[in-house]
Order: sequence, then structure tokens, then C-alpha cells
Amino acid sequence: MNLRNRNPLTRMTCFLAIDLGTTLYKFTIFDRDGTLRGCCRIAPPLERPQPGYLELPAQEFLAVIRKGIAQVLAEVGSWHGEVEAICFATQANSFVLLDANDQPLTPFILWPDSRAIANEHEIQQMCRLPRFSETTGLPLISHQFMVAKLKWLAEHQPKVWGAAKRLCLLSDYLTLVLTGNHVTEAGVVGLSGLVDIRQLGWWEPAVEHIGLAPSMLPQVARAGTNLGPLLPAAAERFGLPKICCFVVGCLDQYAGAIGVGAVEPGLVAETTGTVLATVLCVEEPSVEYLPNVFQGPAYRADRSWKMAFGDVSANYLQWYRDQLPDQPPFEQLVALAEAIPAGANGLTLCTTGGLGELDDVFPGRKPLHSRGHFVRSILEGVANSLAGQVASLLAGRERDSPSEIRSAGGGAKSSLWRQIKADRLGVPVVVTECPEPTSLGAVILAASSLSGGKVEHLVADWIKLSGTSLPRKPG
Repeated sequence: MNLRNRNPLTRMTCFLAIDLGTTLYKFTIFDRDGTLRGCCRIAPPLERPQPGYLELPAQEFLAVIRKGIAQVLAEVGSWHGEVEAICFATQANSFVLLDANDQPLTPFILWPDSRAIANEHEIQQMCRLPRFSETTGLPLISHQFMVAKLKWLAEHQPKVWGAAKRLCLLSDYLTLVLTGNHVTEAGVVGLSGLVDIRQLGWWEPAVEHIGLAPSMLPQVARAGTNLGPLLPAAAERFGLPKICCFVVGCLDQYAGAIGVGAVEPGLVAETTGTVLATVLCVEEPSVEYLPNVFQGPAYRADRSWKMAFGDVSANYLQWYRDQLPDQPPFEQLVALAEAIPAGANGLTLCTTGGLGELDDVFPGRKPLHSRGHFVRSILEGVANSLAGQVASLLAGRERDSPSEIRSAGGGAKSSLWRQIKADRLGVPVVVTECPEPTSLGAVILAASSLSGGKVEHLVADWIKLSGTSLPRKPG
């Protein structure tokens, strides 16, 4: 079945994507040509009942899903006709425990939650399991990982732990409610440290180490798996047609790589947002330990992802703006940096101590340094971090350096920032037309699954480039 031969204005069918970010959910509608038709954003009501906690009640989660679907369908009006498929992009390591009746025993405990920080050393013992990195694709785990909070629950809430019959990641719970299937996506759960990323199954030594009953665990499926039509009651509850199919999505960073077209081995996507993340498409994961590189399965058996991420990103620009009494628009700040030469007159960004006092982040600042200098220093500092991430992904394969970098996130909107990145990395930095590439990546998975066509063919048809920043010669 050829998607391109099915006119969306005649069939009046469309795709719905839900992007389950940490602090913001996006609901988007795309037509059968991959054109964005509607988008709405809703911040979930996160709760912090104690210092270090970050939670979301399961019923509030479902209420936001229902509200977002209604809003985006209302935005596109009568055009949308029937939603043919729903798919997701999601965060990892945020989870809920359910009882024997699939009722929540806990709220969602989100990945930034730090209640288990006191057990950091203990949970890192899991990394010493034989063949841990080779099997799981992870270089390390920390208190932010789901496994750390599971150990915490077993110790501090034994009654809850004893009553738990299902473990669901955020997107797993959405899948269960909409389809009745207890299914998780391999790339998302691959970031838990509990999965054999080559076999796409639960890794028994890690599962036993955490003390999980195998019966609690969802079935592991590859991204793009079609689970069939929604449950009739769920379709009615969420205002979707009974014909609507549910297609398993993937991790938001992997969806973003698909949505900017980095789906062939050797292609790289970068996202400059709250965090800086770089994703490399490869044929198969490396067997050796790669520091700071996370590996996971992709949407087909002969594709895998390598990912590096860090907290030196657009958050530094947000932090600097918040220091200013007038808090000008970001576009105005970046415009000031355009007049500043490379090097920012010696002002450098210190990224080792986190975001604190101005003198700590910009050591050696002088009266001659203006707002433009500070912003230029941030843009260059993030570009240096991006270069470090790309180098980590290419470790041992430097001769396979990418021919270009596909750029997404808020940082992709700035032509100056793209140019600085291109100059620093020595390769073109390319931006695509769709303003929601992560959602587009999820929809490409859905459309490919329903049509039987290849993701790569849809990428070639749907993704359009809107700008390229070529590296300039020094001097």
C-alpha cells in the first residue's frame, strides 16, 4: 500500500502523536503527507510532596492525555476526520506500579526524582554484573534510573512492593489503558539496565538483582509494532474512533532522530533543548564499553542507536536570561551575540561546576564583557559540548565522521548557533522544516507500520530541509 497515493484530503484520515516530555506534553495531528495540521501543549501537574521527589498521579496523567487529545482535535476542526493511528514519543525511567486489578499503587515516579540518591553507590553495583555494558548498552546507572527507585520502594514501602503485580513505564501505562496490552518499547526500556538490547528481552541477572518478579514485566516490542485497534471503551473515553490503531512509539530522542531524517548508518542528529543530546544511527551496537555512550535498539533489526547527552545546553542560556532584570526575549539576546567575534574576547564558559553564581560560570569576566559576550560564550560552550558528544559516539570509528549533523530543539532555530556548531565540528549543520520533528518521527513509525513501507522511504518523502550552515575556514 503506497501512502503517497492515498490523498489525505479525500480519505480524511490522519495520525495522532503524543510526545510525553518531562515537563510538557505535546499533542500533534499530521496528515497522510506528513504535514503538521495541529499542535497543542499541556504541562502535566507534577507534584513535589517532599524535597527531591517528583511525581505525577496516574489519574492526572490520563486526564492530561484526554484533555490534550480533545484540544488538538478541536484545533484542526472537521478536517481531521478519523484518526487512523496513534503513536508516542516518550521519556525513559519514569514508572508506576499497579496492583492485581491494574490500579496504581504509586504515582508515576519520574526520572529526575532523587529520593534514591543515598543509595547511589549500592545501585552502581549493578554495573559490575558480568557483561553488563555489553548486554545492556549502558555505560553506567545512577539514582535517576528506575532501578534505583525500585530498590528504594522495596526497602521503604514493602507493603506496596509486595502488592505490585505490574511495572509500567510512562508509555507502557498509556499502552495498557488504550489497548489492554502490557507492552514496552525496546529502546525506552533499554535505558533501564534491565534489558538485553540484542535479544530484545529482559536480562535475567539484572532482573534478579533488583528483585523483580518476571510476571510483573511487560512484553518487550520493537518501535513501530502495530498493536491493533484501541479497546472500544478506551476509544470512547478518549474521543478516538474505534478503527484507530495503536502503534508502539519510542524514546523521544530516537523519535527526534527519525523526524530529522538521521535514519541511515553514520547519520547524526542533535537536539539542543533542556539537555543536549546527540544520536548516531548504526547498523549494530558496539560490543566494547563506550564511556558516556548509551546504546539501544531501533525500529528495525539491522539498526541501532548510539546516544550521548549532557546538561550543557540551552538551559545555560535560560539561566543567563533569568539573571537579567529585564529578562529579554531569547531572540534579542542571540542578536546581541552576532556582533561579537569568535572567542567572545576571552570570555569562556565553565561547565564543570553547574549553574551557580555568575563568576563561577564565567570565570575571568571583565567590565568590557557585554551581554553579547556572555551569550556568545554560551553558544560556543554548548558547541564544544556537542563536539565532545560526537567524538564519544565515534570513539574508535573517527574515520566514519558524519557528513552532516541534523539539528533539532530550540537551539536549531538560531542560525548563529547553527553556524557556530558547524564551524566547531567542521561539518554542515542542517535544519528541517517541521517544527515538531520528535512528533513527526513518531508519526513516521505509525505510517510505516500501517502501510508496510520502509521508514527510510517516508523520511525521503516527508522530511524537507529548510537550511544548511556550512563550516567556515578559520580566519
